Amino acid sequence: MFDGESTLAEIEGCEREIAAAQARQLRALARFAALRSDPNSGRIDEFAPDEIAPLLRISRNAAMVRLELAVELETRLPGTLTALERGAIDLHKARIVAELTRPLSAEHAADVERHVLVGAAGQTSGQLRAATRRAVLRVDPHGADARHRHRVGQRKVVVHAGEEGTVHLVASDLDAADATAIYQRLDDLARAATPGDVRSMDQRRADILVDLLLGRTTGHGPGRARIHVTVAASTLLGLDELPGELAGHGPIPARTARELASDGTWRRILTDPASGTVLDVGRKTYRPSAALADYARIRDRTCRFPGCRQPARRCDVDHNEAYPQGATEPGNLCCLCRHHHRLKHRGQWSMSHEPDGTITWTSPTGRPYTTTPEPVATGDRQAS
Repeated sequence: MFDGESTLAEIEGCEREIAAAQARQLRALARFAALRSDPNSGRIDEFAPDEIAPLLRISRNAAMVRLELAVELETRLPGTLTALERGAIDLHKARIVAELTRPLSAEHAADVERHVLVGAAGQTSGQLRAATRRAVLRVDPHGADARHRHRVGQRKVVVHAGEEGTVHLVASDLDAADATAIYQRLDDLARAATPGDVRSMDQRRADILVDLLLGRTTGHGPGRARIHVTVAASTLLGLDELPGELAGHGPIPARTARELASDGTWRRILTDPASGTVLDVGRKTYRPSAALADYARIRDRTCRFPGCRQPARRCDVDHNEAYPQGATEPGNLCCLCRHHHRLKHRGQWSMSHEPDGTITWTSPTGRPYTTTPEPVATGDRQAS
């Protein structure tokens, strides 16, 4: 007879087996690439993917992507391939490490790999991507501007056919600050909808985007979107090139952080110099409840349920232990998106909160999951 825990264990075991099988296939693909590569240049023969495509029933382009990834993991990122083989990470995470280290030298790529694999097994893909971005900026800060210019140089807007008369309109490789501000502006306008509007937030944001671009609606003044960027004071002064942090996006190059901060409204943030944990947020004229809410959002960065990446600015600031039994203080507050706020009260999960912000969630089957606030960029100031 199966119970919840044994079923979860089987699901988890299957995931490790899948990862191990994918690693074996990648090693075989790397061997095949070596057999079909020019011995002088090392380049994969242009017709090599034509042998893989019909074998795996995929397109030629997809076959080349697999061959190139296999060679990349085998030669530049062997630790990542080993982690996949052990089932510590999945194929998507391996692709993330490969993608973000591709512009780096082999030495810098190896440094990033060593750093990010330490915590990769316990992270979601989104968390690993953010951690890898930070590591890339740490090991090669002086190359950040060139990488940024190259990536933004590939910006584009494309249309992909959807279903039932719909399409997917996608803008990619935009400047992170611009894209974040655009989304925040759409979100602000959507939340200011008139009473009785039955559309969902997603529908409102989509409709407002169409209306603004086609000039079909008045009353949406240009305004100014509010974005948050965290940057070290030493970086602002030009003493180092530590990456900044753009709320809702993640690490950004020091130059970009300085440009955004130059026209901002300042708040002092004290962090632990070793861990990056937020210790205090300076305010001037807010009531304590508002200051505590700011503190929780800046400390937590995202919803604190394991793996959830919903930005804290769109989350509820919740008492872990219900008031008045639980005090309204930092150690008893955390940010939860509306869904996980409901889960906490109705989903048979339990949670415990440590003074440093660490939260341990326990599932209905008794499995514990621990989350800690992501460290903010080293420094003591934030512009918004």
